[in-house]
Amino acid sequence: MSNETGRKHTGKCFDCDGSLELVEFDLQKDTKIMKCQQCGLLHHYKKDLLGKWKLLKVAKNPNDPNR
Repeated sequence: MSNETGRKHTGKCFDCDGSLELVEFDLQKDTKIMKCQQCGLLHHYKKDLLGKWKLLKVAKNPNDPNR
């Protein structure tokens, strides 16, 4: 077992290659929002017709004090 606790998921940041953390997951809309743990950028994903996750946009987090 891993001794790390948290909500880390697979994926790397578009900007700094940091690990991403799941912030929001919506099954009805097939969307998810993930946040970079290093720079705080939000990555918005949506499922395509084949069922794979597609990156829609990368945006700054307005509530993040580091940015």
